[in-house]
Amino acid sequence: MRLSQKYRFLLVFCSVLFLLTGCAIRRGEETPLPTAVSEPNAAEANTETSPSPPEAEVAEAAEPTEEPTEEPTPTAIPAPTYTAVFEDAACEFDPLPGFDPECGFLIVPEDRGQPDGNQVRLHVAIFRSESSNPAPDPVIYLEGGPGGDALERLQFVFEDDFAPFLADRDLILFDQRGTGYSEPGLSCQEITDLTLDTLDENFSDEEGTALSLEALDACQQRLQAEGINLNAYNTVANAADVNDLRLALGIDQWNLYGISYGTRLALITMRDHPEGVRSVILDSAFPPQVNLSTDLITNSERAFDTLFAGCEASTDCATAYPDLESRFFTLVDSLEANPAKISVSDFFKGDRYDALVDGDALYSVIFQGLYSDEIIPLLPKLITDVESGNFTLLELLISNDISTQDWFSIGMYFSVICHDEVSFETLDEVEASIAAVPELAQFFEDTDANFEICALWQSGEGEAAEDLPVMSDIPTLVMAGEYDPITPPSWGELAAETLSNSIYFEYPGVGHAASTSGECPLSMTLAFLNDPTAPLNGSCIETMGAPEFQSSTAASQEEISLVEFEADSGFGAIIGVRPDGWQEQFAGVFARGSNALDQTALMQIGAPGIPPDTFLGLVTEQMGLEEGLEEAGQIEDANGRLWDILQGDLQGFPMTIALLNEDSFTFIVLLVSDESDVEALTSSVFLPALDAIQQK
Repeated sequence: MRLSQKYRFLLVFCSVLFLLTGCAIRRGEETPLPTAVSEPNAAEANTETSPSPPEAEVAEAAEPTEEPTEEPTPTAIPAPTYTAVFEDAACEFDPLPGFDPECGFLIVPEDRGQPDGNQVRLHVAIFRSESSNPAPDPVIYLEGGPGGDALERLQFVFEDDFAPFLADRDLILFDQRGTGYSEPGLSCQEITDLTLDTLDENFSDEEGTALSLEALDACQQRLQAEGINLNAYNTVANAADVNDLRLALGIDQWNLYGISYGTRLALITMRDHPEGVRSVILDSAFPPQVNLSTDLITNSERAFDTLFAGCEASTDCATAYPDLESRFFTLVDSLEANPAKISVSDFFKGDRYDALVDGDALYSVIFQGLYSDEIIPLLPKLITDVESGNFTLLELLISNDISTQDWFSIGMYFSVICHDEVSFETLDEVEASIAAVPELAQFFEDTDANFEICALWQSGEGEAAEDLPVMSDIPTLVMAGEYDPITPPSWGELAAETLSNSIYFEYPGVGHAASTSGECPLSMTLAFLNDPTAPLNGSCIETMGAPEFQSSTAASQEEISLVEFEADSGFGAIIGVRPDGWQEQFAGVFARGSNALDQTALMQIGAPGIPPDTFLGLVTEQMGLEEGLEEAGQIEDANGRLWDILQGDLQGFPMTIALLNEDSFTFIVLLVSDESDVEALTSSVFLPALDAIQQK
């Protein structure tokens, strides 16, 4: 359920590996997986769409509640008959400029009932505080999913989402068992291959489910043949791993910080291993007493209603996108009858695919777009763009999903969901919940496939306590986002009811992972950590308000002023001009970033002693552009220099390249933007860059 929290793909130069130390892609809002494997076509990818919501009221702190007289019996935790070991090792993930984490592996039994049997190795990263006198209690982050990789995506999210914690404390992150760099992994390449091989197929629900079950069955059989005990991959085992890590590192007390499924893991850790837990942050709560499958359709309905009502309540949004709700469902019906043909990419591998998008796919994309505070303001525009046949935003979101699918362990997802959730649900209950919301039923018809999946996955059934509320008096901050489609605010309130020392806040205008959605929730998170027992001031929530929905012309009408810059890409130093406010991603590369999906970027680089064709070949090869560039004549700049112009397509976006050799020094200037901005940015950014660039 949680992979990350901010969608931002600077498509342009992430593959120019010889130029960068790290690509500034941000994929924050995690991408939610549906409860069942969806139909294997483009309908299963992320999307964006959301109008501005009405002003949300500041949620009051939840009153402490009295604990029930009888506490549920927790899962029996066998007395440890082993010693957890932490081994230092090199970090498996890409380096993070400016940070030097210590890494290693926690080694524990796969099945604690058989301590001499198979072992699992969990990859761990420890980031030391920037303070000369840090607090003695570190923060441990618990990733979402279940099945999300915590460490592989760090280069894209660490600076914004995690670095602020280092001001006062050490921060520990790890890949949970079955995920990421931990061993063994429970990823299912069979599902990945099926998805990519059938993106352009228009299957019925029955056909799609059958193919998905076949692929999952193959994955399950392969994992079992490798000797993996799927019964050992669940939240109880995860919580024991968390406690073992604390002991292995010699930490007396620490603070649990969980988002989405990470909150379930935090709650079970509070229940089973409360010793050593100083405080807990539950962001986008997923408490054990809820029913994921039966609540899925009503949670979705609530989030979509919030989106449509929010747009209607915003004068600008309602004017730009009138009757958004009815138009959306009309569009869904149209796509069901005549799916759209689009082109999508794997940004990291450079592969490009044809895909079909039907009504279910559009609904799924918008559902997942509601996770992100950066995507929500773009959702009304997305709907309108698709109506008019403009699929740029849609292609970008689906491409984002394709590009990051390797950051998620499908096998771990189903091991946990089958054990912890489906064990306590019935097919009749799920079908009744779908029937209760007939206007959305078509989007959830395959939810009952979970029962077939779990029957073949065979990861066991949870004990009765795994469906009961967690009761604790550990100081806990519970956070929820108004637009969250998967873990609604009501789940946060429900979790807080049995946490006698908890405080609850709802944040307006944001979706999933509220703690990463701006200065206000971040400041409250840090204040809580500094003193979990003190009253927490939530007055900043009043300043947040509704999303600022983007109109279709907002980016194009932006006024641009140019400022001077100097850059050294490692080949040669240059000076030139760049648009004021555009962010430098690495030497000579600037991204506009007017919204979360804005891929507009300008690259200016130079190299002495390298012939123009050779230098251009290096750049285009690394960007996967060996073919498709067309000569477009020449341009004379203000200095009388004659530039060769080439045009092409980069991951679906128009691209213009200018090439010049002057005194054995080769310059390349490259602009990528949306089709609607090409003309304006060519005159206001690209041509002035040619005039100004020179060797330093």
